[in-house]
Amino acid sequence: MTEGVEEKRGAPLGLIAWGVGAAGVIAGLTWASATGQLTWSMAVDAKEAASGFVAGNAVLAYAIYVALFVAMALALFPAQLWIIMFGAMLFGFWPALIVSWAATVTSAIVVFALARGVMAGRYRAKAGKYLAKVEAGFRLDQLSWILAMRLFPAVPYCITNVAPAVLGARMAPFVVATLIGVIPYVAAYTFAGDKAAAVLDADVAPDVGRLAGDLFPVMLALAALPVAAILVRKLWMKPEGGTPS
Repeated sequence: MTEGVEEKRGAPLGLIAWGVGAAGVIAGLTWASATGQLTWSMAVDAKEAASGFVAGNAVLAYAIYVALFVAMALALFPAQLWIIMFGAMLFGFWPALIVSWAATVTSAIVVFALARGVMAGRYRAKAGKYLAKVEAGFRLDQLSWILAMRLFPAVPYCITNVAPAVLGARMAPFVVATLIGVIPYVAAYTFAGDKAAAVLDADVAPDVGRLAGDLFPVMLALAALPVAAILVRKLWMKPEGGTPS
């Protein structure tokens, strides 16, 4: 009974945390702008400086980006996917989409391999509280379960790299599900970052209404994915002893 209550609470708490985090970022940026700690010209200058570095050191810039992505994945950093937005601002939509997808897949495979090896104990401790919630579905169909967790993560994204390894997943279904399942998130965050870059490149303060209109669809999609995770958990991932619908 207790496990069932915790499972029902997990997703709403995750949504609350997502909302609080987003509100915190917005509030912080608003405060910084209002107090002069962050100005539009400062943001434009920083973007131009970073773009200049990328233009003159493309290979190094991509290598640093991928290395940072992998390092965040190894640390199980919960906001790892947000770096994709900055990648899009630096590299442009299509280059960022490709390198971010490659970095996401690479980092996931590295974490998965380490979770089955030298980092097994540490990662198991991190993922432990989530394992009971997902183990039943995993035992029934590894590929479908991993793909569902990629598309509609009912557990934190960083845990989706660890839990399959801890539960004994084979490398092949993990890689296949990851190659496909990370595409929606990577594309959504890349699109948002590319829109932000376009605003900065215009070098004029943005029309708030137009900017909100441009970003609303992608932000709605990002918000809808956690909601979809609740439905996946309720309809597809049954408690131990149940069967998937």
